[in-house]
Amino acid sequence: MLCPNCKTDKNVIKRGTRKNKYVKKQIYWCKSCEKYFVEHDGFEHMSYPKEIIVKVLHLFVEGLSLSKIRNYIYQHEGYYLYDGTILYWVKKYAKLLKKFERKLKPKIKGRIHSDEVVVKVRKKKCYDINSIDSKTKYNLERTLTEKRDKKSFRKHFNKLREKIYDQALERYHNEKVKPVKARKLLTFVTDELEQYLDAFNKYFYRVAKLVHGVPIACKKYGLKYNNNSIERHNEDIKQRCKVTRGFDNNDSGDAFLELRRIVYNFVRPHMGLEHTPAEEAEIHLELGRNKFLGLIKFFLPFEERAFFPFSIEYEQPFLSVRCEF
Repeated sequence: MLCPNCKTDKNVIKRGTRKNKYVKKQIYWCKSCEKYFVEHDGFEHMSYPKEIIVKVLHLFVEGLSLSKIRNYIYQHEGYYLYDGTILYWVKKYAKLLKKFERKLKPKIKGRIHSDEVVVKVRKKKCYDINSIDSKTKYNLERTLTEKRDKKSFRKHFNKLREKIYDQALERYHNEKVKPVKARKLLTFVTDELEQYLDAFNKYFYRVAKLVHGVPIACKKYGLKYNNNSIERHNEDIKQRCKVTRGFDNNDSGDAFLELRRIVYNFVRPHMGLEHTPAEEAEIHLELGRNKFLGLIKFFLPFEERAFFPFSIEYEQPFLSVRCEF
């Protein structure tokens, strides 16, 4: 057990337990700094058991309304939850997992499809821009915006650049010796919206290729199926947003959509895939049977080491990826 104050595990001993309304936790004592602490498992200061919190978040992301979740948990688990409590959990863990996911580098294996879907925020139209890999189905990035202007699309493509530009550049260096028409560069597929062309030219000019103006149902552009890969993804978002009937503000909408993206990538396998999109993108995390709970626990080593001002090769039996701090 690592002491969060002096970062040592040599002089840490167990000393009593702490109880709140529903949870009992082990208390530890560090002889070096003479501080008490509990295990840093991502559920400190929480009144409800971690299994209940994870189950509630998963049910909410998968499509149940707040009232149905409240009734289900009360009937089967015996805990009565308030809507504000559930929404607080959504914002808290969406923020934590977002920091964790930003440090991972998924392997791009197919074309990158980008499109926006309409969501309601205070009964007004907003747009959630998403980009996914057509083969792994990994959702590379998403951006919630009120307007479909150039600034918003440039922001989205800038986040994409931070995550996949090194792969685009590596592929470009391998292919630049070939004739221009024979180069197999990283390919983006978008509809005919002009903002996609502007954002692509700003951040991926030369190192990647853009297939612009592709309609939904069209095989002549090399698509395997009749509809764009991103359209299935957007349809799932639309069905889920019908349950909430919109969001109260941008923060709650962004938190829900981000948490849904994490579950989409790491928790559930998709049709036609044997593994989750993260596993297909060569992000191999040993999360166990309860992948959502394992993901929250798995986040913690990255957070504890965030104060180091240098890059490290972080390797453990359950992880082998490069992370930059």
